Amino acid sequence: MRHLKLICLIGDPVEHSISPVIHNEVFKKLGLNYVYLAFRVISNELEHAVRGLKALGAVGFNVTLPHKVAIIKYLDELSTEARSVGSVNTVVNSDGRLVGYNTDVVGVTNTFKSLGVSLHGTSVVVLGAGGASRAVLHTLASNDSSRIYVINRTLEKAVELANEFSSKFPHTEFKPMSLTLSNLKNALEESQILINTTSVGMYPKVNESLIPPELLRNDLIVFDIVYNPVETKLLRDAKSVGAKTIDGVNMLVHQAAASFRLWTGVEPPLNFMFDVAYSSLR
Repeated sequence: MRHLKLICLIGDPVEHSISPVIHNEVFKKLGLNYVYLAFRVISNELEHAVRGLKALGAVGFNVTLPHKVAIIKYLDELSTEARSVGSVNTVVNSDGRLVGYNTDVVGVTNTFKSLGVSLHGTSVVVLGAGGASRAVLHTLASNDSSRIYVINRTLEKAVELANEFSSKFPHTEFKPMSLTLSNLKNALEESQILINTTSVGMYPKVNESLIPPELLRNDLIVFDIVYNPVETKLLRDAKSVGAKTIDGVNMLVHQAAASFRLWTGVEPPLNFMFDVAYSSLR
């Protein structure tokens, strides 16, 4: 029997993740001798988990909340993009050296590109200031968004993130704000796109949203990176007023495809991955 190669997901929580289903179905379809497993890893065990995966000879792993930034100090090397973004969601074991990548950027970029949405000159409201928001901010600024409102419950984190990205992308205006009704109202009135990068609305708390429905309008594009459920309360509310909505499966599959390429060197069947993802969430 050929040696079975291990790839996994680490985070907390991971029970909601459909990444194992997607990757394992693709491995089976392509006849690749890999297995993808999900492991819940709490924050104070992260270093031990990384060392363990390295010792086991894992081919690589995905990193999800809340470890996308914390993981960096346990890696041997970062890709140029991961270094710029300041967060990692994909790790490749390259002959015993753990190299961090950020395929979330590819996920966000390809999501907008595949749907024909241009980011050039746009004003965008981004909810959240964690690891996922970093990839979103990097993508928006790299594609010439003119103004980005970074709105977070903790203002200090939003300010820190806005200052960091302002120095990297001086042509884009970053405006940090605390999460208040008046700030949301003012920012949304000036914006064409709203992106939720927080876990609010994720299963099992499916009836939660950070945005009061009355602030949404039909000319907004509303993108929620949460994919379980596919249609979050935010997206339901947005759809009800006629706004264009983008679900989190888009980003999930596009970033998964990019990670798959890094681990295997094989081009994955993208449409098949979308079919598996949506089927597993029905």
